[in-house]
Amino acid sequence: QALVGGEQGEGGEGDTTSLSSSSVLPELEARLEADKYFLPFELACQSKTPRLVVISLDGLQKLIAYGHMTGNSPSVASPGKRQIDCVVETICACFSGPQTDEGVQLQILKALLTILTSQHVEVHESSLLSSVRTCYNIYLASKNMINQTTAKATLTQMLNVVLQRMEHFGAQVKDMERQLTENGGLPPDLVVAKI
Repeated sequence: QALVGGEQGEGGEGDTTSLSSSSVLPELEARLEADKYFLPFELACQSKTPRLVVISLDGLQKLIAYGHMTGNSPSVASPGKRQIDCVVETICACFSGPQTDEGVQLQILKALLTILTSQHVEVHESSLLSSVRTCYNIYLASKNMINQTTAKATLTQMLNVVLQRMEHFGAQVKDMERQLTENGGLPPDLVVAKI
C-alpha cells in the first residue's frame, strides 16, 4: 500500500514540512498530533448514521495512514488503555451485524487494515483479536459479494503482516542473544573496542 508503506525519513534538516524521499509521510517534526482530536470521530461513529460513520472512519483511516494519529498516548476516557485500543474498539463497534450499511462495512475493513499494517501504530492483544474478529464477522455476515471478497483479502493481508512482524522480531531477538554471548554477556553498545 502506498499510503502506509515506506521508510521514515532522516531527521529534520531544512524545511520540516517537506516529505521524505522514500515516503508520503511528513517528517516527524511536521506531523500533527491528532490523538487528542479522537472524540469527534468517536461520537460520529456512535451516531449509527451511515453517512456520518463513513466520513468518520475515512478520516480516522487517513490520519493513521499519514502518521498523524499513532494512538501511543494513554486514553483520556479510559486511563488504563492506550488511545489506539479505544480507536480500534470504536471502529469495530461500527459493525453491528448483517444490517450494517455496506459502505460502513467497507470503511471498517479499510480502517482496520490501515491500522494493522501501519508502521506508526502498534496494536496488540485484545485490539488485534478484535480487529481480526470484526473482519471475519463482516466476511460471514455481509450479503455484498464485494465486501465479502474485500474482508477475505483484508484478513489475509492483516495476518501476513502480523506473522512477518513476529518472524522479524524473533530474528532480532536471536541476533541480540548471539551478540550477548559473543560479548561475554555485555550489550553491544557497552563493549569497548580493544586497542
